[in-house]
Parts: sequence; structure tokens; C-alpha cells
Amino acid sequence: MEGQLLRLEGNTFQDCMDRLGLELYPGDYQPVRAAGPKGDTKNDGYCPKARVFFAAHATRGERIDKTKAKIRGDLEGCLQEHRDVQVWRFLTNDTVPGEVDQFIDNELRPLYPGVTIEVWGLKKLADEISKLKKEQVDRIIDVITVDEPEFEVVLLDHMKTGRDLWPILSGCFGWLPHEEPDDCTDEEQDLIDSAIQSFQDWSDISGDIEFSRSSVRDAQRSITSILEELAEKKLALFAATADDYPLTGGPSPFLGTVAIFRITRVSGKQPEPTDA
Repeated sequence: MEGQLLRLEGNTFQDCMDRLGLELYPGDYQPVRAAGPKGDTKNDGYCPKARVFFAAHATRGERIDKTKAKIRGDLEGCLQEHRDVQVWRFLTNDTVPGEVDQFIDNELRPLYPGVTIEVWGLKKLADEISKLKKEQVDRIIDVITVDEPEFEVVLLDHMKTGRDLWPILSGCFGWLPHEEPDDCTDEEQDLIDSAIQSFQDWSDISGDIEFSRSSVRDAQRSITSILEELAEKKLALFAATADDYPLTGGPSPFLGTVAIFRITRVSGKQPEPTDA
């Protein structure tokens, strides 16, 4: 979920947040778009009954001072343009830096004690969306409801080290559901779930650490350690990527590379490559 939200930019992120508002406040939430000389009146969407106002802004990679100025400007503009604002909620698909959080708590909240000022960052958004029913989640993230596209056969390679797996993790935009043996014990299941989550976490931050060779090596060593834990349980990871997979819905979906993970139980001999 966090990975899907993280990749949204501009109007795509705002559209996603509109769909979230419609699910959280059915019959109340109203999307707002800029029109005319007054723009959107510092209001990206609101609930006339609950008096909750939203500002959605994809802040990924933005300077802290720019984010602070954006938050202050949107909040003060909203309060000037609208009456009886009970809750003002800033939505972003990034993790809010501590400096920004301090700015909100130490400067903005004391200035406007009658307004509940909230910031929903990446993890908060992912958590709130995950609480909803599957069909609601599908509507929010605009999941394609037609059959998944057919792929050509993809050869999965045995991943022995972090160096083997890193090109796949750093080059993908999403993940297909992983496969695993049917006869896993609870301990093995926990190990597999933890391993897959770690691979996805490394993939999410791969773009942030690619500039540092030492950081990449640290990541690869951590991945190697996970693969060794799997090997101790006679489990092997096979992986590959598939290109041009629809990551969003709609008539013109965003296509991207996805990772394919398969965990297999192995005997003492070297496992052979397998097809996806």
C-alpha cells in the first residue's frame, strides 16, 4: 500500500485522495478543483456537514522550507475563505520530517487553537486505507477489475545473495502476490512473510540510496542474511521481473515493471531455475 501511494504525483495523488474522502465521508465529502481567478480557495476537498477541509499535496522529494510554506499558506488561505473550519487535514504521500512536524505543533496549532490541525503522511494514509473493506480499497487505489493480463513465460532465477536480488528490487514499481509452499509451518510462514516484507521495504527506498555505494552494499548484505535464513530452513527464493504491468486502473493505466517472488522448498541439491 505504501509503495502504491508513494508513486502517485500531482493530480493523480489528489484524485486518489478524493476517492479516499468519498469512502471515509459518504454523502458528505465534496471534491474541489481550481476554477476561475480564485483557484480552489485553498481547499482541495471538504465535508460541508462535518466541516472537515483537506489539502492534498504530493511532497516527495520537496525541500522542507517549501513544504512548511505550502502548509502555512494552505491553512491560512482556507481559514480566510471558509467559515467554521473544525478540522484541517494535510494529506501527503511522504513521511513528514520532524522539522515540519515541530513547525505545525509549535507554531501553527498555538495560532489556531479552535481548529484541529492534522497531517496524514504516508504511513497514516496507508493505515487508514487498509482499515477499509477490500472493495473500498480497490476503489481508492483504482485497481483494475478486469482479468489480469497474460504474460509471456518468465524464467525465475535462484537468488543466492543480495547482489543477485538488488537489480530486481531497485528496478520494479510493484510486486505480484508471492508464491510459497503449501506445507509451511507457522515458523516458516513467519520467516517468509518477514522476508518478503523486507524485500519490499528495500525496494521502496532503493531510489533514495542508489547514490551511495556503501548504502547499497549494506542493503545487499542485509538481503543476503535474509536469504541465508531461508536457506537454513531449506527454502530458496526465485525471482524475476515482468514489464508493462498495469499498476493503475482506468482507460489509460500506468504500466510498470513488477517483481515476481516464489519461495520453494529444496532438497540438498542445487535448485534449478523455474518458470513463472
